[in-house]
Amino acid sequence: MLTSINITGLQTYGYHGLFEEERTLGQKFSFDISAMLREVRTHLGDDLDTSVRYDAVVDEAVQIAGSAKFKTLEALGETIAAALLRRFAVIDSVSVAVAKFSPPIVHSIEQVRVEVRLRRADLALDQADAARLSDTPRYFAIHDGEAVQGN
Repeated sequence: MLTSINITGLQTYGYHGLFEEERTLGQKFSFDISAMLREVRTHLGDDLDTSVRYDAVVDEAVQIAGSAKFKTLEALGETIAAALLRRFAVIDSVSVAVAKFSPPIVHSIEQVRVEVRLRRADLALDQADAARLSDTPRYFAIHDGEAVQGN
């Protein structure tokens, strides 16, 4: 049986954006998270070991969004996706959509939204690439509240 967990409309305040003003003043962000769980025979055992706590997924996303400043929504989404895969072994793949409601664009728009998808196998590839290309930044870490690239 294939199962997906979908969390939509998660809103939090953060300090992300290309411009320093966005990273200083902050703004509201919205997240949609869809996690595909590993295949199981049944959920009739009513056992949490075959699923994931929705509140824990939300808490992880909010913690990351609030603890660092990213220049791009893509980096923010990928960081959340990778963290969810690392924390929850039951998740096989995850999609994280990030939207900002007040992008610094002169035209009238409702929001800007990006979506990243990451599979558990992608984590292994990233680690192998990082070992092979040790001088190439491969991941984001949080240092003094700023998202920085590292090896």
